[in-house]
Amino acid sequence: MEITEHILTQNDCYKAGRTITPKGIMVHSMGVAQPKVEVFLDTWNKPNVNMCVHAFVHRGGVVETLPWNWRGWHAGSPPGGGISANNTHIAFEILEPAGHTYEGGTMVGYDVEKNAAYFAAVYRNAVELCAYLCRRYGFDPMTDILDHHEGCLRDIATNHADVSHWFPKHGKSMDTLRADVKAELEGGESMTQEQFNALFAAYAQGVAGQPVEEWAQDAWSKAVAAGLFDGTKPQAPLTREQAALVLERLGLLNNQ
Repeated sequence: MEITEHILTQNDCYKAGRTITPKGIMVHSMGVAQPKVEVFLDTWNKPNVNMCVHAFVHRGGVVETLPWNWRGWHAGSPPGGGISANNTHIAFEILEPAGHTYEGGTMVGYDVEKNAAYFAAVYRNAVELCAYLCRRYGFDPMTDILDHHEGCLRDIATNHADVSHWFPKHGKSMDTLRADVKAELEGGESMTQEQFNALFAAYAQGVAGQPVEEWAQDAWSKAVAAGLFDGTKPQAPLTREQAALVLERLGLLNNQ
């Protein structure tokens, strides 16, 4: 997991400058089918946005958006009058894949099989981020990590369903996440090599069918026109033998 920093300095939450003593982690998901973290970095980094979390978890890693000890705006006012987790918890949002909609807090048109690789990647990043924060602040993964839904049940957050509306579709839950974080902290093997190979194969198959990202369209078109690639599977992983072929096509191996 790679953590990059992009503090939302123009967000009113950051400007408020209030700090907390973190006592736990609250896990959220966006509730919108948008996997591109750049969209949220842009739309949230401005005044008059009434929400802010400490990080976004996306397919490629984690972006830290508030200092970990800053008071975030993520839990809202609990319905029973309890103390909001804004005052106690570090919070992150897991970005959801594209392709579905919502009706009354329920995912509509969500393709579990198609999104299996995407979910596996963001779930793993969420586990590693939680483990990192547990190490840093001494949190107990079995008691100090919860999602927005569980926060409502404890009267420290508003009545939202995330992430309990999404994780079970892939055979996961907050209980499995807590257990996986515990295993990560204990240094145990979370998966065998065979399991890792299967996960990577599923991930590669999932991203292979994705179109080229907007930022890379011009370069991709030039590479295809030059005969370096065949124009298919722009987001598929590049093997060493494929890299060697590209280098040969560029003429970089002719003098070897």
